[in-house]
Amino acid sequence: MKKLLLISSLLFLCGVTLLAQKDDAIVNVEIIVSDNQGNVLKDVAIYNSKNRLIGITNHEGITWISAQYSDAIIISHISFEPKVIKISESDLYEKEFNNFIMIVTLEHKTHVLPEVTIVEKKPQLAYENKEVWVLDYSVDEKGIMAVTSDGNKSYLLHLGFEQDTISIKEIDKKLDILYREILYRDIFGNTHLMSLDSAFQIHSVKDNLQLLYGVTLEKHQSTFKSIEALTDSIVVTKKKLYSGQEVVYFYTNRNNGKTEVLCDVYGSSREMAKNWRLDNIRLRRALNPGESDFVNPYEKPFEWESFEADMLKRVMLQEIYVPLLNIDNKIYIFDFQKDYIYKYDEKGKYLGKTEISFHLKSRYARRDALDNPWDKKLIYDKARKEVYAQYISSGTVTLKKIDLGNGNIIDTYILDDHYFPENIQVYDGVIYYQFIDTRMTFGKDCRSLYKLKVEN
Repeated sequence: MKKLLLISSLLFLCGVTLLAQKDDAIVNVEIIVSDNQGNVLKDVAIYNSKNRLIGITNHEGITWISAQYSDAIIISHISFEPKVIKISESDLYEKEFNNFIMIVTLEHKTHVLPEVTIVEKKPQLAYENKEVWVLDYSVDEKGIMAVTSDGNKSYLLHLGFEQDTISIKEIDKKLDILYREILYRDIFGNTHLMSLDSAFQIHSVKDNLQLLYGVTLEKHQSTFKSIEALTDSIVVTKKKLYSGQEVVYFYTNRNNGKTEVLCDVYGSSREMAKNWRLDNIRLRRALNPGESDFVNPYEKPFEWESFEADMLKRVMLQEIYVPLLNIDNKIYIFDFQKDYIYKYDEKGKYLGKTEISFHLKSRYARRDALDNPWDKKLIYDKARKEVYAQYISSGTVTLKKIDLGNGNIIDTYILDDHYFPENIQVYDGVIYYQFIDTRMTFGKDCRSLYKLKVEN
């Protein structure tokens, strides 16, 4: 009997010791944050229980932290309700040994009316209207086109570069405008107002604003979304393959209509995406023998597939970033997989390539290094024909001007007046961005549109 009690005690102590060791173990967690519609969220802050910042999500909604089981973390974003999570085995998906994935969903926060300001260099009120806020904006040679709202009505507002009002038009409530990406600029330079189901071209003549050519979103996307560039001789279109792991640019001769491949860029996960797609096709055909051979089940998740499983696929197969710029009737394609810029003339003839490393923390660093501040975004100043690469570190955004001739960085601009600026655009040497201020002004949140002159 005593021996049995001794054995039981030893087993109990071993179990307690193992549990304690597990609780003390450090695990690496890849966190992906999205809203309840499945849209990934960037600039989400992760704090530990001591209110110390330990991570910020990138433009793909991902950040990485190291923690222990039972550690409490706080997920926070100014536009969403904060969430407190305790690290537990049930919330983690194992990616590889001691490396896990956690999926977090945030709920939208209800905001009171914010105030609008437009400032230059240092915060100063330049456009005074404390009853509305800016939802979206676009800048071109005609000035600033903005969509504003007072919580009840929405307006199209055309401003000059000195913030003088050129024209204003109330937007019909029936349009039900989108919250994000309300303004869309097509390949011909026209600006469109996007609603939940329609798109309207904006026509501005002096002090008169009109909405023309209303079409369905489906027709608008089929007309414009695939067109990437237009030169005197060719039209360039883009197609994504294998869940965005391969991007192919085609060019069509405007005289004879002949279409050929311009450039084919693919990432290291393309083969995995191919195999994943084939496995899903086999599974669906097994369950639905009569289904068409042309079905691509991976592009559209299975009906029974959980939200978490779909988000896991997005994490494992993140789309590669392959931007194209049309500058002076020449085409520049950025291949961040092989670290080159490919150049083509106005007829699609290959002119050569330039090696680049500005997207790497150092020339010999991995492009996907966890501490790499490169935000996978290029910004083009159409007026000055200059290209900027965007970086973010601990909420501070830096823009670096790129020399397309040699791929080197030639100037750096730090937007250190505000953390997490949004919707950054550059036009004629001026940096524009939106900022949601956490400070309260007369009981209202303050959403501001800023501009900062680039020093020559």
